[in-house]
Amino acid sequence: MSIILLMTCLCSLSEEVESFQDEYFFSGYTSQWSRALYLSISEPFTILIYPGPNLEGVLCGVGGNAVLYLGLELNGGNLNIVDKDSADLPVLQFITGSEPVAYTVTVTALDMLYGATAESVYVFFAMRPFEQELENSVPVEPDSAITGE
Repeated sequence: MSIILLMTCLCSLSEEVESFQDEYFFSGYTSQWSRALYLSISEPFTILIYPGPNLEGVLCGVGGNAVLYLGLELNGGNLNIVDKDSADLPVLQFITGSEPVAYTVTVTALDMLYGATAESVYVFFAMRPFEQELENSVPVEPDSAITGE
């Protein structure tokens, strides 16, 4: 019976994650990945991710019904980003470099409701190509044909 209850909770959480990913996909985030986890309270879980080079996007964590505070940390490629907000839906924005790099993601269920000691969570990223704006670093005098002189 508890397995059926767990599957029901996991399915609703997976549907929630799919709706988040659909929203990101609609906004142009075409490279996506997700993973379901079952975390015990205060026990960190580490995952390696490989989003690819020259991308920008978000790394998100989604806690189940009992998760009150989900900690999320991203390391790699000269990045060390830690979620500062205490929430069950942390979002970390990041940009990958020009070289392919493995990133380490650490997820921790730091606080739970209802006396729970473990709960389902999802971790996912949504990425899109990084468009770097080119700056004109050398000022040029206006053309006399443009200024009318």
